[in-house]
Amino acid sequence: MKLYLPKSFKMMMLLNHNHGALVRGIAASLAYIMTLIVTRRHVLAAELAGCFWTKNDFKLGARRSAWYARRSWLKLDVSQDDFFDPTEGMNDTQLDGLERFIIARKRHLEPIVYAADRAFVAARRLDNNSDPAQRIPNMTAFKAACDALLVHRGETLPSTLKPKKPRKGDFPIEDAKQALDDFVTLFPLDQLPWFFVSGTFLGLVREKGFLAHDYDIDLGVFEDEIDIRATCAAILASDRFVLKKYDYHKSSLFNTDTTSTNPDVPYILKIIHTSGIHIDLFIHYRDTRVTPAIHWHGSSLHRWENSAFEVVPYAFYDHTVLGPADADRYLTENYGDWRTPVTEFNCTTDTPNLVLVPHPIAVVIFLKRYVFNKAFDPAAANQLEAELRTNGFLVDGPDGALQFSGDLFAN
Repeated sequence: MKLYLPKSFKMMMLLNHNHGALVRGIAASLAYIMTLIVTRRHVLAAELAGCFWTKNDFKLGARRSAWYARRSWLKLDVSQDDFFDPTEGMNDTQLDGLERFIIARKRHLEPIVYAADRAFVAARRLDNNSDPAQRIPNMTAFKAACDALLVHRGETLPSTLKPKKPRKGDFPIEDAKQALDDFVTLFPLDQLPWFFVSGTFLGLVREKGFLAHDYDIDLGVFEDEIDIRATCAAILASDRFVLKKYDYHKSSLFNTDTTSTNPDVPYILKIIHTSGIHIDLFIHYRDTRVTPAIHWHGSSLHRWENSAFEVVPYAFYDHTVLGPADADRYLTENYGDWRTPVTEFNCTTDTPNLVLVPHPIAVVIFLKRYVFNKAFDPAAANQLEAELRTNGFLVDGPDGALQFSGDLFAN
């Protein structure tokens, strides 16, 4: 049964809010009971309850709940969240429970969904690397799961082609303006030279203000121009902002001794204003090892690259802010046809400047995109296949069939 819940700013604000003990307790209790009923596994019920109670992560909890509802005997589809990673934050014991649940539901799932779910589990085990002695078996299992996913096409998932209803422009502009006012006061540009990026910069250039269909304020700062510890301390000391999360970008490359060769790299400060407006402050890195040079920022699974840019002043409401000097080049790299307004945008599937990250979960997301597009958008599938080949993720197997290469995950 399909019962899609429209995505809105109010929903995102509710899910990203830091909730008190009473709300968390109620949500955790309901999550435990419902998950135990639909999965019959205490380990999964306890893990989901912990998302609400311990982690206070209602966004992850809601997405995981929707994922269980869709795959359980309820068959309740409340979101078109086709690229959600159901294993986020899970340890190996929880992954065992999740895999048993997926296997038990196999005959009720579309083959491509079942294959992708198994691949996510294998990817998370490899990334956890909880037992280095098992890294090679985990790598073998991950490669097999990716190859099993590659044989599928997306014909059984017509809902992925269904156009979404235009979203109502419900971003509270006045609250966003107040959040920006307070951010300017807390971090003057002469002390922290932050700049507009992504959708917020698009709004500045195209709409001369915030986008009505946005969800947050996107800001950037170069990594050599920010003292992250001092910035976090200033946010924590403020009575106008809360530091929701401080996250890292990482990949999963290993030496032959099974130790990771990629230290965690700070990539984002997620900040909440008292009005409920969210501010994402992305740490930008200058990479001059390539020609031409690039600037990149990322998330735990994503990396967005732009041609190296300088920042210049722009007028925005009552403030002078900074943004990329070549606005057309920057926005074209980020959005393609940025002059045509859209009401829905997915940073995982709709960004031309998203590049492949050598992280197992990211690999599964890209492979899933590829097999979906084989049926629905052959041109996009061909382009994605070329990128996957060029970056060493896909190779031709002995029988001529396309296979996943795990060589990137070992030096």
